[in-house]
Amino acid sequence: MYIGTEQLTHTYMPGTPFATEALQDITFNLKQGCFALIIGPSGSGKSTLIQHLNGLLKPTAGQVFFAGQSTGSDKKALLNLRKKIGLVFQMPEEQFFSETVFDEIAFAPRNQGLGEKEVAKRVSDAFKKTGLKSAGLLKRHPFQLSAGQKRLVAIAAVLSLNPEVLILDEPTVALDLESKNNLFNLLAKLNRKEGLTVIVSTHHLDDVAALADTALVLNQGRLMLWGPLEEVFSRRELLHEMGLSLPAVTEIMHSLAESGFPVNTAVYTIQKAQQEIMAAKKRG
Repeated sequence: MYIGTEQLTHTYMPGTPFATEALQDITFNLKQGCFALIIGPSGSGKSTLIQHLNGLLKPTAGQVFFAGQSTGSDKKALLNLRKKIGLVFQMPEEQFFSETVFDEIAFAPRNQGLGEKEVAKRVSDAFKKTGLKSAGLLKRHPFQLSAGQKRLVAIAAVLSLNPEVLILDEPTVALDLESKNNLFNLLAKLNRKEGLTVIVSTHHLDDVAALADTALVLNQGRLMLWGPLEEVFSRRELLHEMGLSLPAVTEIMHSLAESGFPVNTAVYTIQKAQQEIMAAKKRG
């Protein structure tokens, strides 16, 4: 097991009349280098789950594992865990507090006690990885940037720790099409070229389905499905019952199959759909 949970349960405000069980008996494991989606309707427990994966929340019951070992609750061990598993919150730019982009990205390395030469190198490397090209941006105040640039700076701040895992919570919120595409290209590069394990919590499947290989489906705090994307997306009726829509291209393939066209419905990219339709035509 690289990263995952075993019988993870989390209850907010336990022992009070307001106790709410946000996660119930969640067990799964992900391979190193995968690109995983955590999907589910609002209130399904997605954000609670990802905050357990890097130790921001402690389980009420059960365990979280990373690199084959339980993450435990030791403070020093959890701090080390957060260096290896970076979490980018939904709308992370709302949490900016530094005067310049450089200082925002440098905060975590400086907090580790690294020297300024190493800090500058970490900032430069993380900045370049995000595809932000103008060095002049490093001197600007973060709030002077566009929404897309702010999101990339927030990711750079996490990458400055050289993590092994990058987790993002609803990363496309408030981004325009160009900014979304820049973000997707970055995530694809980090996963496929840099070897980072990427985990994205979302309910917008059209946005990132083409990048992923694995999916976990949560509903009302329970893990309903998890496994290869093709298998999860084949459970169309169950996903619809939970109020989730498949990617548009997958819904089209299902419609074609229901019309008698012999196509594989476990398709979630336009390229694969084109290949499947051409193959179906050749089969007659």
